[in-house]
Amino acid sequence: MMCFASILVFSGVAHSQPPSQAPTFHAQTQLVLVDVLARDLKTGLPVRNLQRDDFRVFDNKREVPLATFDSGTHASIRPLTLWFIVICNEGGKGEGGGDASGWFSGRESLFRPALDHLDRGDRAAVGHWCDNGEANLDLLPTANRDAVIAKLTETLQPIAFEHHRSDDRPGELTLQRLVRMILDQTHQSQPQPLPILLFLHTDITGMPRHEADALVDEVLETSGFAFGIKDAAAPGFPRGHFFGEQNSVLHYFADQTAGAYYSVPPDQYPKTVENILEQLHARYELGFKPPKIDGKRHQLKVEFTGSAKSLANTTRLRYRPEYIPSMH
Repeated sequence: MMCFASILVFSGVAHSQPPSQAPTFHAQTQLVLVDVLARDLKTGLPVRNLQRDDFRVFDNKREVPLATFDSGTHASIRPLTLWFIVICNEGGKGEGGGDASGWFSGRESLFRPALDHLDRGDRAAVGHWCDNGEANLDLLPTANRDAVIAKLTETLQPIAFEHHRSDDRPGELTLQRLVRMILDQTHQSQPQPLPILLFLHTDITGMPRHEADALVDEVLETSGFAFGIKDAAAPGFPRGHFFGEQNSVLHYFADQTAGAYYSVPPDQYPKTVENILEQLHARYELGFKPPKIDGKRHQLKVEFTGSAKSLANTTRLRYRPEYIPSMH
C-alpha cells in the first residue's frame, strides 16, 4: 500500500467516500495502482524477475508513463486477507450433498495445508450469506490458521430454514451486502490489507448486470481480487450476459478483478489455494497518474516492452480491465 498526503491509495483509487459510491480519486493524489499477475504458460508458475522497464500501460489506448513500480519481492507490497466465502449449506455433506457450497462440507480440513503458504503479515477470514437474507462475517481476519478451518467447518454445517423475505431475490441482494461488509471491514483496518475474495461455490448464480458491475467497482476500489473454486464433480451453469442478467456472477467477479475460477477435485483444493497465494505474492504493482478525471470507465491495457517483448507469447498477464477516475 502507498500513502500520499495522508490519502490511502489502492489499485485504482484514493478512498475518500463510502464504498457504496463509485470509486473516486482525491485531487491531491491522482494515482492509479494496477496489480499485475504474470504467469509462465508452460510451467504455470509466476514470473518473478520482471522490472519497471519491462512494462508499458495504456489508458483508453493511450500510453501513460509509469510513476511507481513495486513487486511482491519488496516489503512495501500490501499483505493479504484471504476471505473464505460460502453460502449457507441447505443440503448435506460432500458430493451430491447439496448445491452451491454444500460440496465443500466435510472437506474443510483439505484447505488447511494451503494456509501455511500465507506470509507473516497475511491473514485469513470467513464469511457467509444465505438465501433467507442472512449475512455474517463469521471470523474476522486472523493469523490463527486452525481457527479459520474450524470456523469454516462450523459455517458449512447443513442447516434448514424458511425464507421470510417477500422479494424474490434475497440471495442476490444478501451476497451484495456480504461483499460490502467485507469491503467495509477492509477500509476500517489499519494498515489496509489487500482483500482476496475466495468463493467456495458451484456458481449457479445470476444478478442484474448493472448491480454486478457496481459491486465490481467497489472491489476494485480496494484493488481486491476475486477467485473461486468449484468442485469438479458439481454441475455447471451457463455463463454469459442475457437480457440484462449476468449468469455465473462469481466467475464474472473473478474475470473483472483479474482473478480466476477453478474447477478441481477435492485432492486439488489445497494446491489450488497455494497457487492463488503464490500468484498474489509474486504480483507487480504499476502506478500512473490518470490523464483525465471524467468519472467514466477507462480501459486498461498492460503489455511487455523493450527486451521483455519476447515474453509475450510465453507469459500471460492478468490485471483488471477498467477503472473509473472521478473528482470528489
